[in-house]
Amino acid sequence: MQVDLSTLEAFTRLAAQYGPFLFAMLFIFVVTRTAHKYYQECNVRQQPPASEEERKTYRSYFRTSIWVGIALTALSVGWWIYVQMAGPSVYQIAIVGLRSDESILSQYFAKVVPRPTPPGADTLADDFFIIAQDKPFRIGDKFQFYYFKTPSTHAVSTPGVQPAAGIGVQGVPIEVKYAGNALDTYQLTQTGDTVSLHVVASNRAPVGNSVTAEEIRMLATQLASASPASSGH
Repeated sequence: MQVDLSTLEAFTRLAAQYGPFLFAMLFIFVVTRTAHKYYQECNVRQQPPASEEERKTYRSYFRTSIWVGIALTALSVGWWIYVQMAGPSVYQIAIVGLRSDESILSQYFAKVVPRPTPPGADTLADDFFIIAQDKPFRIGDKFQFYYFKTPSTHAVSTPGVQPAAGIGVQGVPIEVKYAGNALDTYQLTQTGDTVSLHVVASNRAPVGNSVTAEEIRMLATQLASASPASSGH
């Protein structure tokens, strides 16, 4: 027996997209209809005629399959309502007061907002990150970032010797732990080679610098289009 991979892939996508609803429909159209067919054949069979006990057994199977199908349909509708109401979860992180030789990298959506500074002063910037996922965050979830500090030219150069090409700056891993807030604002603290973050505000953004609602909607749309429910991956 040969298996059509395209058909199997199509069913896999349907299962990922519709979840319990697809299973409820399959149960009703396969199990319930099969139980009804057996019960009907039992009632009309003449050779040999079905006993009352046999009819009672098939009737019980048929009724049970109906109630199970109704329960699965109700469960799938409840699941659909929950998914629609929950939507993607979004958590915003702001790391403020970064100098021009400092940068933060991560796998999340990022926005760098430079601060207005007077001429000749060191330029500061605030980094904003959006972490979005299709399931709720849990207290204690950890998110990884990397802190980079670009050394000045005189700190890495030797008189008469050209700096070696291809030498990168080593990133320092820093971690953010979710505490249940929609937005947390952090500042960097560096002691020797140790870099850490400390919270300066929660559930509110620094005045004048933040991620806009439109950017959050754009990210939510991107997340929805990339989720298994729409892409089938």
